[in-house]
Amino acid sequence: VNPNAALDPGLVYDAGMEEYVSFLCSLNYTAKQIYLLTKRTSSCPKLRARPGDLNYPSFSVVFKPRDLVRVTRRTVKNVGQAFSEYEMAVESPPNVNIIVEPSTLTFKKQNEKANFTVRFKSKIASSGRPEFGQISWKCIKGGTQVVR
Repeated sequence: VNPNAALDPGLVYDAGMEEYVSFLCSLNYTAKQIYLLTKRTSSCPKLRARPGDLNYPSFSVVFKPRDLVRVTRRTVKNVGQAFSEYEMAVESPPNVNIIVEPSTLTFKKQNEKANFTVRFKSKIASSGRPEFGQISWKCIKGGTQVVR
């Protein structure tokens, strides 16, 4: 454990109250249940997000028999140095291809945001068991961080 590294993470996956309310709506929470958690009145949009749309550094993907591709989008914010660059490294599970686009993120200033898309494509209909992989953003210019 390196607690000092937490003081300079480089990139963060920012999620505010609206994102968490949208997440709760995607899990079919009622307005009353959301109020109990947030202490504010909220309403869910008619077109609901999917639970996997929460801007969070973790992904959980479930493939259906006729739907072997899942695409999700994330946003990161540069809280590190200006003029920094990050390169993507992917460790795919054995039965899944993971493609991240773009594979490089360049930031000209602090607090700048960048979007990326992650495409998960299953090689088989179902393995029947969980599989694990990871994606990492490695700082190649302006720092030494590795964001997982």
